[in-house]
Amino acid sequence: MRKIKLLVLILFVCAVGKSKAQSADFETIMSRGLSDYETGKYEEALSWFTQAFKLDRKSDEACYQLALSHLALKDYTNAAIYSSKVIDRKSELSEDAYLLNGSAWENLGRNKKARRIYNEALKKYPSNYLLHYNLALSFFNEKETGKAQEHVTRAIEIYPAHASSHLLLAYIMFDKGERIKSMLPLYYFLLLEQDSDRSLIAYNMLNSLWSQGVRQKGQRDIQLVKAGFKYDEFASAELAIGMIKASENVKIEGESKISNAILVRFAENNEALFKILKESSKDKYGFYWEFYVNFFNKVQKNDFTKAYSYLISSCRYNDDVLLWMSDHHKEFYTFTAWMKAQ
Repeated sequence: MRKIKLLVLILFVCAVGKSKAQSADFETIMSRGLSDYETGKYEEALSWFTQAFKLDRKSDEACYQLALSHLALKDYTNAAIYSSKVIDRKSELSEDAYLLNGSAWENLGRNKKARRIYNEALKKYPSNYLLHYNLALSFFNEKETGKAQEHVTRAIEIYPAHASSHLLLAYIMFDKGERIKSMLPLYYFLLLEQDSDRSLIAYNMLNSLWSQGVRQKGQRDIQLVKAGFKYDEFASAELAIGMIKASENVKIEGESKISNAILVRFAENNEALFKILKESSKDKYGFYWEFYVNFFNKVQKNDFTKAYSYLISSCRYNDDVLLWMSDHHKEFYTFTAWMKAQ
């Protein structure tokens, strides 16, 4: 009897020892996989995560990292398969797995299925701004601008600092022919992001929107032409833009140091626009008025329009902006301190 008990005890100790060894191996392998993934070595990471998953097929983390690695390597089929496993297990990683799964199906050209995934996820995680954003982007790509606007607006309400949501909203409203509603998200996007390729695209788009509807044949021959934009609740600002831009075109003739002159005019134009929006905002409600117009009212009220205008212009006129910041260090510091407090 004692021999049997001793044998059972030995087997138990061996099993525990083996389990601990496997656990240690698993953690080491996962650590190496994560390290490779973070440095962009996706094939090596995939190899490590595959080994880890073989050691512990119940590991949600290994399964999720497998899906993520397959997505990075553009193997969207396996990304969809492994992320689905994580979702089915209802683990703590399910929320992120839904995002991964929807992205995989979209890349496979299964847009309707991807939207079903996002909608299913939003029933469980209604406050996930990335789910709203991804769904909005999917609708936008399918030219369903109304639904795209609804979800990207919700994404911004949940997380106002998500730059991509503001940029997407600008594109949506441009497609709908609403200039002011395109410009305001561009202004906010540039506040959040000034140092990327898309920042320059957004800045050029913003200036292009300012110029549409103004035709200049000569220094004194300025014409306002129909720009093709809708005149809705922002009609007064829409009408004022042409006049502001036309006035700028006259004054800018003969200016020296054209880049500096452009920056000065840009700040002046913004000052004029924000004042018009403030005057128009009385008894106005809705997302645009309460989020964008209210924010730029505060910028204008605190005399930060110039600092703000120079900051968002750094993507195109960086040297001139740095020079201005150097000469107006206190003004710029006060503005950035104020922004951090918002």
